Amino acid sequence: MDELVFAFSTDGFWKLLPYKEKGLIRENCEVLKKIVQNGIFRKRSELEEDPSFKQIIPYAVISNKTSFYLFRRSSWQTEKRLQNLFSLGVGGHMNPGSSTGHEEHYLHDELKRELFEEVILLNNCNIEDIEFIGFINDDTIPVGRVHIGLLYNIHVSNKEVYINEPEKMTAGWIEKSNLAEFYEGMETWTKIIYDHYIT
Repeated sequence: MDELVFAFSTDGFWKLLPYKEKGLIRENCEVLKKIVQNGIFRKRSELEEDPSFKQIIPYAVISNKTSFYLFRRSSWQTEKRLQNLFSLGVGGHMNPGSSTGHEEHYLHDELKRELFEEVILLNNCNIEDIEFIGFINDDTIPVGRVHIGLLYNIHVSNKEVYINEPEKMTAGWIEKSNLAEFYEGMETWTKIIYDHYIT
């Protein structure tokens, strides 16, 4: 918990974007650029109970045409609040990189780092595009009040995607039309993605 993570002033954030208590605020690349250029690194332990800052979490769905890669976290998952829930997203906290500035490509680097911690791409499965969708916010729950998600869609060229740590989670490809069957078991951010982006 003493790792340095990237954060941005909550008040400053809502001066840049229209406030939404819970939901998806659609893509705004200019705001994203300002956040990356003006955010700060602080100890995660200090930020977890401090709603005056939002910890910035790049969070991506993995898609191939009309299918999405759906994860189910196991009871061995480190984050207890997410155990046994379905998730469409890979992502995590942003840590200091090797670059001296906060260039925009840093976001993609951190997102790919998280992606390849969770999955491996085989048999010529390539990332075709990384599309920024918008900002996920949920101030209705304690964990949401100190985090904000940067939602991306990682489009891959085929379905040869596999879990790196099968003891922590399982996953499989689900057609867009069948995702509703898993809705009640989804974690909060995944429900927001389903409600405001997928449907």
